[in-house]
Amino acid sequence: MGRRKSSVITDIAFEVLQSGPKTSHDIYDAIRATGYQYLPTVREVTFALKADRRFRQVDKVVVGTALRSRSHSVALWGLNNNR
Repeated sequence: MGRRKSSVITDIAFEVLQSGPKTSHDIYDAIRATGYQYLPTVREVTFALKADRRFRQVDKVVVGTALRSRSHSVALWGLNNNR
């Protein structure tokens, strides 16, 4: 039987965040790099991390992309036990 999508997200996010805070998009890129078959969206990453007490939202950062005409804010995540 397969694992839930949220548990895959939180497991990979925990490994990625060991080195320091990352954005939701950085965590999405790490999941994509593992070759996971059913990729979550960046919003699903944010929702999965909000539901898990091991993670906390450190801040919101404003990013700009070539695909959007305006900049937008993205959640910056860290581990709850790190400062």
